[in-house]
Amino acid sequence: INLQIASGKTLGITGPTGSGKTLLVSLVARLTDPTQGRICIDGHDVKTIPLDMLRNHIGFAAQEPILFSQTLQHNIGFGVDEPEQRLIHWAADIAHLKKDVETFPDKYETMIGERGVTLSGGQRQRTSISRAVARHPEILILDDVLSAVDTQTEAAIMGKLRPVMRQRTTLFVSHRVSTLRYADEIIVIEDGRITQRGSHDDLVETPGYYCELNTMQQIEKEMEADS
Repeated sequence: INLQIASGKTLGITGPTGSGKTLLVSLVARLTDPTQGRICIDGHDVKTIPLDMLRNHIGFAAQEPILFSQTLQHNIGFGVDEPEQRLIHWAADIAHLKKDVETFPDKYETMIGERGVTLSGGQRQRTSISRAVARHPEILILDDVLSAVDTQTEAAIMGKLRPVMRQRTTLFVSHRVSTLRYADEIIVIEDGRITQRGSHDDLVETPGYYCELNTMQQIEKEMEADS
């Protein structure tokens, strides 16, 4: 893969399961290192950047996030030095989590995990989004973090996220065209290679994986509307 992302732009990444999407974004965050080639940020090989410094500039939200048996506030503010309450509330609002928090027994001080409230898959993903944006990172990585939410919640989250994404370089992995369409550029990865690249408008008119994905999801949407 040979790929360059302009600072401040949003890159959407899609493709079949197991094609290498998560691996690509994991390389940027140095969750793993490439066996050949290199990943550079502002011309600097990420291997030469101290790991703690690199991670301070990256907010990573995973599809299956690791959460701690701690308060919700601790989980959202993890990685931020002495996070203020208003930052926690802002981050939760961006991820459309505030209404859920209002139903928790101790609001943001509610314990989650084995000793407290068990979060749904969608709530876990939205907590991960909150944690990522609370860091105010220069690079925001969202790895299929809307897969467990319904389309209405997805639309609400994207409405809040888009202004945040415009202020930083963003990479987001998704199988939903309704999410990908907001990217400045979209790439399709198949078998570890970029097979398509362009804007949403260009790719829906080009035969290939993205066009087929769009058609399939349009049909599903129409069937849901009729039922």
